[in-house]
Amino acid sequence: MARKRNAQQAPADKVEKSSEPQQATQPKPEPFEVIIGLSAALLSIAALASSVSQSSLSPVYGSIPASRFHSRGILYTSLLAFVGKGFLRRRLPRGIRYHIPVLGYYIPMIQWVLFTYSGKLGPVYGPLATEALTFYPFLLLSVHAAGVALDDLDLSMFSSTAAEMLPTVGSFLYVTAIEKITSGALPSYMGSSDFFTRSGLQLFVASISAILAPSRALILAAPAMLFTMKVNPHHPAEYTTELANRTLQNYNYTLLERKESLTGYVSVLESQNDGFRVLRCDHSLLGGEWLVTEKSKDRGQTGPESIYSVFTMLESIRLVEREQKRADSESSALMIGLGIGTSQSAFIRHGINTTIVELDPIVHYFATKYFDLPTNHTAALVDAIGFVDEHAVSQPESFDYIVHDVFTGGAEPAALFTLEFLDGLKRLLRDDGVVAINYAGDLGTASPKLVIGTILTVFPSCRIFRDMEPEAEPTDASEFINMVVICVKTPSAGDGTIQFRRPTPQDWLGSLARRQFIPPKPELEIPLGKIFGEENEDERRVLRRGGEAELEAQHVESAEKHWRIMRGVLPNEVWELW
Repeated sequence: MARKRNAQQAPADKVEKSSEPQQATQPKPEPFEVIIGLSAALLSIAALASSVSQSSLSPVYGSIPASRFHSRGILYTSLLAFVGKGFLRRRLPRGIRYHIPVLGYYIPMIQWVLFTYSGKLGPVYGPLATEALTFYPFLLLSVHAAGVALDDLDLSMFSSTAAEMLPTVGSFLYVTAIEKITSGALPSYMGSSDFFTRSGLQLFVASISAILAPSRALILAAPAMLFTMKVNPHHPAEYTTELANRTLQNYNYTLLERKESLTGYVSVLESQNDGFRVLRCDHSLLGGEWLVTEKSKDRGQTGPESIYSVFTMLESIRLVEREQKRADSESSALMIGLGIGTSQSAFIRHGINTTIVELDPIVHYFATKYFDLPTNHTAALVDAIGFVDEHAVSQPESFDYIVHDVFTGGAEPAALFTLEFLDGLKRLLRDDGVVAINYAGDLGTASPKLVIGTILTVFPSCRIFRDMEPEAEPTDASEFINMVVICVKTPSAGDGTIQFRRPTPQDWLGSLARRQFIPPKPELEIPLGKIFGEENEDERRVLRRGGEAELEAQHVESAEKHWRIMRGVLPNEVWELW
């Protein structure tokens, strides 16, 4: 009976238990380290995507136009993600981070479409529009997802205002710091493998996002992945390069070879119609040559001729009258910057012991392979600042000639025009040595005053020549010119004015361009009054190491003018296809 009663009582016990009030079960919050780790990972990927986005824009717009609104875009997007957190939460699913990798895989495809409109959008609005439809949405979703995760942190020890602002400010500072690190580190690895390429890194960003948030939604990214690897001409594969060349053939251009390197996207292009070959780095040309054709033979051309007269004009320093006359075989030259090696090749062919300092090994490789740079020279593939600083102390007065030619992308590396760097060049020159500096700028801006003023502070005896007569320059950029500044370390006897000796046929090496521009024509000389106006020497400003930002701030306008000039040299499609 007892056993029966117990059996009968069992249902009653269950009823009693079920009648007790039920406690709502709250999801257990993630541990602190998990929340911080997930948020940091999301923000780190966004920061890497920022650097990759800028790299991808550079071949089409140049690094300076690409970066014009970039930092402000990061700031405003990050603020929008937190200020509009409530709105985004209502409109976006809590698991939005599972959709971030899908967007990441589509970014290269969207960029490819937008790049075809770069000629219409221009260097100001083109980069902004492209990132507004690619990187900024990626950043917005990443920061929002990180904010959702950070909401689970216990910040009760802070005031309500501090607790509200801490995730916002912390996330922005974190993204900015990581972006600075990746932007500084990536160039050294670019081109070392298929992984360290622009499209390779874009796929990596999307793939890491997918690892952080795997989901079935990734199936939606399959078409974008296939497009990038099989169709997108920006992907550095043999098949995609063939596709790019099929399109370029419509414009009578051929892409001979391309590589990504630490200074940017470097390629060699050839024009069948006009018969020239150029070396490209991002949205700039480092040099080019007119090839020998049947038509050019009729004009007397016997070998490749430089497209840009400025590179042959640099060789004029060999003709400067010096107190001690040395044979070429007894002379030495230092070349800062290489390009295609026009003047460098000439110095080597004259028998001068030549040292070339070039930061980018791919530029040196292409100059040797496609532009016949002689191999009998000393190549220092290092940063010029470190080279000059070291050798100015250890090997002073080593060179008879120095050529300083580092302009690219619509701007000059400001650090290579500081008083300290130029003074290092002066110390490397022998007492009667000569230096030629290629500077390109807009005479309507303050940059030439600052740069030329600094040069004249170090080398007080100089002459300045433009590379073409004013009427021959494009009307839309009439003040943006290439200049050759020729200076001596020690002024000559008399009035100290630099004089050129009479050239001989040997000085021209059988070149029509050299015959025309060596030495520079007197009518190409730029008087200092054209640059400084009514200013006297005491009013000239000097660029010092540590103050490069002053010159860099003036680069934006010059870079935009340079962009338009480059679009007039090669068709839009050539720049857009990389």
